[in-house]
Amino acid sequence: MDDIQLWLNQADQGMMLNLGSCILWKIWKMRNDKIFNSNQPSVPVCIRKALEDFKNFDLHHALNYCASTTIQRKNTVHWQPPTLFYIKINVDVAYNNGKGVAATVARDSYGRHLGSAAFCFDSFSSTVAEAKAYGLGLQLARRLQISNIIIEGDAEEIPKAITGNTNDIPLSIRSTVLSIQDRVKDFNEISFMVVPRDTNSIAHDLIQFAITNFVNRCWSYDEPSNCIMQRLILHED
Repeated sequence: MDDIQLWLNQADQGMMLNLGSCILWKIWKMRNDKIFNSNQPSVPVCIRKALEDFKNFDLHHALNYCASTTIQRKNTVHWQPPTLFYIKINVDVAYNNGKGVAATVARDSYGRHLGSAAFCFDSFSSTVAEAKAYGLGLQLARRLQISNIIIEGDAEEIPKAITGNTNDIPLSIRSTVLSIQDRVKDFNEISFMVVPRDTNSIAHDLIQFAITNFVNRCWSYDEPSNCIMQRLILHED
């Protein structure tokens, strides 16, 4: 009881309690296996199985890696490059009659195109489509092996759900947001920036191109789509 009380007192969003519970449960299961099946217990196997249970449970219930992530709001109408050693990833989505199109563009502190992606999909609401756009942005960052990122978009509801209490996530976007929270641990630092739609225009242009041509693809480094080349050139000038 003293150990459990110690776990409860930890200011770690229940992580220690969940880990301890997984270990106790696997000890009990291994004890039953010895009594009823005459199998010899193995401490390494017990710990490995406990950690597997902890990972499957805790990442989706107790530990939100985004809990301390910041959300900034800027009203500037022009895109601004990130600070040195950071990559800014713009995300946007279009939704109409059950069809969604998400787009994302990654640029460095010099405004150079590092990668972009567009994805067409079926969706039952605009909110779900918005969440998928943020998920696409994280997928692009991981594909580019980027460690420090700023996710910039014009939808504030999704960053709030990602960084807020897991129990408060709306049911319609719960699975998508939980998946995003799970991916956040792959980055050294991540923050969200909410901007006006005009500031996010490069992602919007890519969406229009994807809608017209029904595009599902990624572009890397020196091969951006022609539809966003003009905005890239304007920034460089």
